[in-house]
Amino acid sequence: MELFEVGDVMSHRKGDRRCPACAAEFPERCRCGGLVHASAGPEDDPDGNPLMSTRCDECGRSDEDLAQAV
Repeated sequence: MELFEVGDVMSHRKGDRRCPACAAEFPERCRCGGLVHASAGPEDDPDGNPLMSTRCDECGRSDEDLAQAV
């Protein structure tokens, strides 16, 4: 299975719906048909939740990119 990078983590598996490198509740379906993978970053938001880096394994867009495209 092909590996790709999300944030600083290079062990995400393209096309794997049960990617072991993903944060909880990921990967999720992207509008393009791919899977959006997620990695928790080293920092937290003001509420104490880890900041997430996301990236689709097909189109390469993040959740933030996809939200702005709507």
